This record gives sequence, structure tokens and C-alpha cells, in this order.
Amino acid sequence: MSFIEFHLLQNFAPSNLNRDDTNTPKSCVFGGSQRARISSQCQKYAIRKHNSFRESVIANGGDLGIRTKKLMLTISDHLVESGKSEEGSKRVCENLLSLAEIKLEQSKDKNQLKTKFLLYVGMNEIAGLKKIAIEHFDELNYENKKKINKKLTKYVEEVFGVHSKSFAADVALFGRMVANNNNSIDLDVDAACQVAHAISTNIVTPAMDFFTAVDDELQAGEQGSGMMGGVYFNSACYYRYAQINIDKLAANLGHDNEQVLGAVQGFFRALVQAVPSGKQNSFAAQNPPSYVKVNVRKDGAPWSLSNAFTQAVVIDKPDEAELEQQSAQKLEMFAKKLSSMYGESGFIFEGRSTYIDNLEEYRGKDCGTISQLEAHMLDALQGALECK
Repeated sequence: MSFIEFHLLQNFAPSNLNRDDTNTPKSCVFGGSQRARISSQCQKYAIRKHNSFRESVIANGGDLGIRTKKLMLTISDHLVESGKSEEGSKRVCENLLSLAEIKLEQSKDKNQLKTKFLLYVGMNEIAGLKKIAIEHFDELNYENKKKINKKLTKYVEEVFGVHSKSFAADVALFGRMVANNNNSIDLDVDAACQVAHAISTNIVTPAMDFFTAVDDELQAGEQGSGMMGGVYFNSACYYRYAQINIDKLAANLGHDNEQVLGAVQGFFRALVQAVPSGKQNSFAAQNPPSYVKVNVRKDGAPWSLSNAFTQAVVIDKPDEAELEQQSAQKLEMFAKKLSSMYGESGFIFEGRSTYIDNLEEYRGKDCGTISQLEAHMLDALQGALECK
């Protein structure tokens, strides 16, 4: 079994990239001290919505997914635009989705039916459902569901990749779970990618920015602010980790090597470039990673290096470069310790791109630019795929 591991260090200026229900930046206790945190869900959303991910996937013949409750509305609107009646279109859609045992419920305004749960579906899957609805409109247009030809179920199975196991790139990477899915058609997709919650390498305590806003139309003699409030923020150097199971990704993409390469390339580019959008208009924390390490491995199990920071990085003076430097050295030193304990076999490629100095003594190849690191990674991945 082969894996690609990604290790990043990213130091953000004051920001509130990912907040909890109190609008405070997310945090956790790790190694006995409070750390800043960015959830895996937040990172994955930023990655799959980033243009570099979408462009790489499409350029290599892949498909993209959307997460929605409005699948029925999407299909019924298409039928109406094709000249079908609105009432018949809704009935056909309801019956079509019932073949996959996808549960529906009334929206809050009672004007439309939505899927009971958010569905993660590929654009090709949606196109396939639209095609079935058009071509078998009359066969699906019954008020009594018992009259529906169950043979149509096989077409629905084909649309959802039940037999081909070929899914949209982001569905293949991040998986799909349909809640309460006791269906005869298995809609679940096991994720090929795992993304850890990013945690700060340093101890972080959130601060609050108290602000006031002036009313531009104050009259003569009027004083005071038009409004006031507070925004919580923090500043932290994050360790970010993700890994992709190459074998699982290949299986989820129907063993189409071009699509696998496109999905990994897009994931890598977005992993490096995508920044969560939370409160960016207020803080503009557009800080790229200072350190990116990639390992391509066969056999064994992937390694997170988060335990390099069970003891937080502590600096004596507010020198951001020093925080990044110490974080990178701790990361490399811990990776060296793991290798001395478990051995170095199974590594196909180890490389990094960084502007941090004095890392030459540690394992791995300094690849230069991010683009050069990407090229080395894809060459190693291509070799791993050809060996299957």
C-alpha cells in the first residue's frame, strides 16, 4: 500500500480563520498547553473550492462534486426547461431518487422537497440522473411508487458508480457518507485522503480587538461612535498534515492514472495556496507556508509528525522567523527519530521546499521551488502507479 504524506508549517499574522460558536478562533489543549487550531473540515472546504484544484482535475479528465440538499430541485428545473410539466417533473424526480432510497423532506417554506441530508455528488452523477429522468420520464411519472419499474434501479446504480467505482475527484479524495444509508444501492465512498486539524507549534491565547465605527452623517454638536464591538483573533504558526492513500484513490477513480495524477496535483496546489476565508476582510492574513515537505511511501503506515510539538516552541523575543526556524528544526528532528526507531525502508521520495535555512543536515531533498517539489512528487507518484 502506497501513501503520499504532506507536512506544512504556516505562520499566520493576526487572524480569525476558523471560529467556534462564540466567534472565537478554534483552539485545543495539546501537550498540556493551549494551541490554536484550524479544523480539518475548514481546510478541506478551502482546498476543494480553490481554483487550482478544480483546474488540475478538469485538465486531467476528472469530475468535480458539489455538496447540496437541492438535488431534486436541480433535476426538476432541468426537466421543466426541457418542456416537461412542473408537477410531473417533481413527481419524476421524487420517484427517481426513491430508487436510490434517498430520503426527502419538505423545506422550511414548504415550497419544495429537499434531500434529508447533504449529499456529496459529482457533476457527472447529476448529469446521469438528468438523463435518466428525461429518457424514462413516462416510466417514472406515477403517483403510486409501486408502479415504478424496478429495473430502472440498475441505471441509478451505474450513475452512482456502484459498479465502475469511478467518482468525482473530491468525492474520491474526501469520501461520501449517506446518513442512515441502509440502501440496496451503496452510496458511501471511503475517503482516500485524511486531513488533520492544524495545530499551532506555539502556545496561543486569543486576544480581542475592540472597535468603534463613526457615523459619517453626524450633525453639528453630535459626538460618539455609530457602533462598537469586539472581534477575537490570534496569531500562530501551524503544523498542517495530510495524507493520501494512493491505492484507494486509484480505486475510487476507476484506476485512471491520469485522473489520479490530476487529483493529487490539484490537491497539492490547493493545499499550499488555499487559505480559509474566515474574517479575511478584517485581517487579510494571506500568509503562504514557509515549509512544505512531501513523502511518497510504499508499505508501512503513514506518519503524522504532530508529536514534534508536544512541547510547544517557546521564544524569548517576538521574532516570527525564529518561531518558524525552531518549528522546522523540531519537525525534522522528530522525523529523524522516527526513522531511527522504525527504519527508513519504504520511502520512494522525500523532498521539501522552504525558505528556512540550516535544514541541510536532516533527511530529504531540498527541491527548490514549490513547482519543482511538485514535479518530483508527481514523478514518484507516476512510478508508484506504474508498479501496480
